[in-house]
Amino acid sequence: MTPNQIEYLLRSLRILETVGRRGSFSAAATELGMTQPAISQQIAQLESVLGLTLFRRLHRGVSPSDAGQILHTAAADVLARIHTAMKAVNASTQQKNLTVLTDYGFAANWLLPRLSDFENRYPELDLCLLTTQARQTGVANDPADVSILFGKDPDPVGCDSTLLFAEEVYPICSPRYLADMGPLAGVTDFARARLLDLDSPAQHWFTWEDWFRLAGQGTRPVIRTRNSRLFGNYPLLLQAILQGQGIGLGWRPLIDDYLQSGQIVLAWPQPIRSERGYFLSINPDKKDMAAAFRQWLQGQVRSSPFAARA
Repeated sequence: MTPNQIEYLLRSLRILETVGRRGSFSAAATELGMTQPAISQQIAQLESVLGLTLFRRLHRGVSPSDAGQILHTAAADVLARIHTAMKAVNASTQQKNLTVLTDYGFAANWLLPRLSDFENRYPELDLCLLTTQARQTGVANDPADVSILFGKDPDPVGCDSTLLFAEEVYPICSPRYLADMGPLAGVTDFARARLLDLDSPAQHWFTWEDWFRLAGQGTRPVIRTRNSRLFGNYPLLLQAILQGQGIGLGWRPLIDDYLQSGQIVLAWPQPIRSERGYFLSINPDKKDMAAAFRQWLQGQVRSSPFAARA
């Protein structure tokens, strides 16, 4: 068949199905965005080609003949099959969207440098990365398919959640800063250092007060005077550490790549561990599509030189 013949056949099938279903040339014309005379002419032309009467013209509307009813049923079946096939073809070729929600620190310092590997492995997935600084209360109510959020418990209850990284906090600084200051033999030696701290209580960040308390010091050995500097967010604090402005607190895995590259060093080797960590949560409605991302992410965690300690 030529393209024109295929087009004519499909148009005729669509008009035949619509007229038979609606029982009126006028109603079919309204549904198809055509005029009533155009519908009537198309049906008359089809009847002439087939040598059959497809519809009996009534005072109000039309009624299919026996032949018309048979062809209407066949037309409806063919159009339904074509519609199903087109949906299947479209789904197989359409780029699939995967939305990942996490906080800015994890996205910028750990996830983003690794995403090119995921995109190379799964080119059919179009990944959208969203960041938030607020602890979410329900992945199922969020637009995200996957959430990687920091907290004490999996979020939310009932979702498929996995601990990726337990929280480990280290005092960190640039190699030059540590060389200029000299090694720290004990916790009290931190009095010689400029301590870079976060001043964002709404985010419940681990602070120097927390670190000294858990390290056994009780209270910090220096007050916030010339030896302290406050920052409103962690990316700024991390930049200050990289520039050698003092000692700050670093979270694994956020600092893993900086440690591996030698841009920062541990000013104190013993970590402070807590019950918190980064949890991977999968939206139950998107479980199948998120499976590839989950498998890839867990592989990245296992291959990290600083693997998670649950």
